[in-house]
Amino acid sequence: MKIAAVCWLLVGLLSLPRQSATQASADSIRTEAALYSLYTKRVVNTAAFADLAVTGAADANVRKAAQNLARDHREAQEKTERLAHDRKFTIVPPEHDTSDVLLAQARSALKEKTGRALDSAWVNLAHQWLLTLMLDNNRNVKPRLAGQLQPVAVDHTTWLFHQLADIDKLAKKFK
Repeated sequence: MKIAAVCWLLVGLLSLPRQSATQASADSIRTEAALYSLYTKRVVNTAAFADLAVTGAADANVRKAAQNLARDHREAQEKTERLAHDRKFTIVPPEHDTSDVLLAQARSALKEKTGRALDSAWVNLAHQWLLTLMLDNNRNVKPRLAGQLQPVAVDHTTWLFHQLADIDKLAKKFK
């Protein structure tokens, strides 16, 4: 099962456009506004992904994990919007992002599934989703940030890592 998940993740990463929104230009995420705009796009898409299991999961533990993931990402969105208001910058999410591709792939993968098949597929997708965002954040976002924004990227990766650990606990039930 792990080999299949890794293969799916690799195929997903390789199918991404050569230049994602985070790679569009060296200056595209050098500002606080641009970084928080990117993260806003990602938390909105992650909450939408989580909602796929909130409404469709058969297993109570999967629904609970999805509810927690959706709640955490909606809270992050609210905090980011408050921060933008307080610091007087505008959130302008990028037109295209890795999370857009992940969401489209997840919707397609879960479209015909119900019951335990949906639960299992969602848990595997959640693992891959969070891992992909962590990798992208470290490989494509963080290297393009100015020094004072580096801690924000590190904190974001750590936050995603803790969510991944929660999903991985649930994944043991579906192996």
